[in-house]
Amino acid sequence: MPMQTVQVRLTKEQLKLIDAKVKRGEYPSRSEAIRDYLRKAEFLELFSRFLEVTGHQPFTMKELEQTRAKVWQNKFAARVRARKTQ
Repeated sequence: MPMQTVQVRLTKEQLKLIDAKVKRGEYPSRSEAIRDYLRKAEFLELFSRFLEVTGHQPFTMKELEQTRAKVWQNKFAARVRARKTQ
């Protein structure tokens, strides 16, 4: 999918968080970190809607984070590492 360039303003704290994740190798770039955060936000929004529609009890933030971490490890981490080596 073609990408477009946009300007985003972040706080110093937000930028430090992103830069730390890039430095640790969790993301190859700031852009990829921001795109991943947007994907996660979209997923959480859809998941919340699913819970509302189906009447399921919402999960705690700890449970959501544990699930997110498992999905990340299984699905996305390998892709990010592969891009990093290219």
